[in-house]
Amino acid sequence: MNKKYILPAIVLSSTLLASLTQGETAFAKTETSKSLHHLQKVQSKIDAKNFLKSLPGDKAAKKFYKQYEITKVEKDDKGFTHYTLKPHNNGKKALNKEIKIHVNDKNQVVHVNGELDQKDVDPTNTQKLSQDQAVDLAFKAVGADKDKVKNLDNRKVVKKAEVAINADKNKYVYNVQLIYVSPEAANWHVQIDAETGEVIKKQNMLFDAATTGYGYGVDNRFKNLNIFQEGSYFYLADTTHTGNIETYDAYNTQTNFDIVRDTDKYFTSSRQKAAVDAHYYGDVVYDYFKNTHNRDSYDDNGAPIYSVVHYGSNYNNAFWNGEAMVYGDGDGVTFTSLSGANDIIAHELTHAVTEHTAGLVYENEPGAINESMSDVFGYFVDPDFLMGEDVYTPGRAGDALRSFSQPELYDQPSHMDDFQYLPNTKSGDWGGVHINSGIPNKAFYNTVTKMDKSKAEQIYYRALSYYLTSTSNFKDTKEALIQSALDLYGQTEANTIKAAWDAVGVY
Repeated sequence: MNKKYILPAIVLSSTLLASLTQGETAFAKTETSKSLHHLQKVQSKIDAKNFLKSLPGDKAAKKFYKQYEITKVEKDDKGFTHYTLKPHNNGKKALNKEIKIHVNDKNQVVHVNGELDQKDVDPTNTQKLSQDQAVDLAFKAVGADKDKVKNLDNRKVVKKAEVAINADKNKYVYNVQLIYVSPEAANWHVQIDAETGEVIKKQNMLFDAATTGYGYGVDNRFKNLNIFQEGSYFYLADTTHTGNIETYDAYNTQTNFDIVRDTDKYFTSSRQKAAVDAHYYGDVVYDYFKNTHNRDSYDDNGAPIYSVVHYGSNYNNAFWNGEAMVYGDGDGVTFTSLSGANDIIAHELTHAVTEHTAGLVYENEPGAINESMSDVFGYFVDPDFLMGEDVYTPGRAGDALRSFSQPELYDQPSHMDDFQYLPNTKSGDWGGVHINSGIPNKAFYNTVTKMDKSKAEQIYYRALSYYLTSTSNFKDTKEALIQSALDLYGQTEANTIKAAWDAVGVY
């Protein structure tokens, strides 16, 4: 077996940091779509694009079908084919505007969802700025010095700088993504007007989560670890998967990171507890997605999984920054070391899965679904109805971050009657993504208490992987789950999903 070498002891600077019969056609109700009167066949990319011409009523996508291009074609293990189409103009795609066409194994369209009412994409500006100018403006917009910020393992800080279209503003923009961990962690997504340099939008997308060794975790429990030996040192690096799982120590800074190592196989010091759990649970979550959903890491292509512990001083948070999972130690009052909760680690890694599947935008209802999906898969890894109870308020028993069964215990709504309309700003929690997630969480509770967990996890994974789009709201998610249940099991499970969401006021 070939060894996969790691760089030993390098100092790392910066961040990695609906009732339907099976086979019927359905359209996302929130897009005011209507069922077709007959099943239509799609057997190719050309067919998929031409299918838009047969949409019911006066859907805008029907009129402007020529602007759509196929950006992804996926075939699942049920023999279904899923086409993703995005509007383009002059070769540039529109951001967060897409339509998905879902075709069964008989080449019949069974579901269509997405932005079916998207008008003509025809930007009113032109591209005058260079890529370098746009990147400089992005750094200025986020208040960062491009010469001082650093990313983990010398990775590029500028992950993306491409010309695209903001269809809501109808303008060409540079879509810039900046990822770094020093002097502070960030995963900035910035849109710059390609003509004037105006900042159209900016958002820090930090989602707040070959030999064998042994160690003790935050809970003082003994855990087996996959580690790597090189010379006289043993590293928290699991090389048994397509991509490594590696764990780093930030030494309570936000600037320097070393891969955790020891002179023997036993990681038993007090300082190593957080690293032991991050490493162990990272492996557990990887194995969950691989063994349950045949997904090879978060990108389904064997991407390495990096964890960073002891980040900052008394840092009461955990997050996925686009390249790594980062965990603070907590202040000992609100939190203890956040890597000590397997559901939190599953939550953070699911943000990475979502980024590579539905790509749910982190605002308003889609953002709340993003958060809820992470909680749901946290449950699938740690099946109880509390989130983060292992590390939250260590001096108080029975407490947790969130509850599936009673979201209101932790200031979350559990019904649309109590939906919180908050501003789409950082101070407004980007439209209440962490608050309103209580509603889909309660819908999940209503679901999983009425069907086997093994069925629920397949339904949710299918919806996330194939049916949800970047702007799916609560109603879209309900429809996606119903269709996934029909695909996999049948009417009984679909009815359970429908009833679960009806009960929280999503009709």
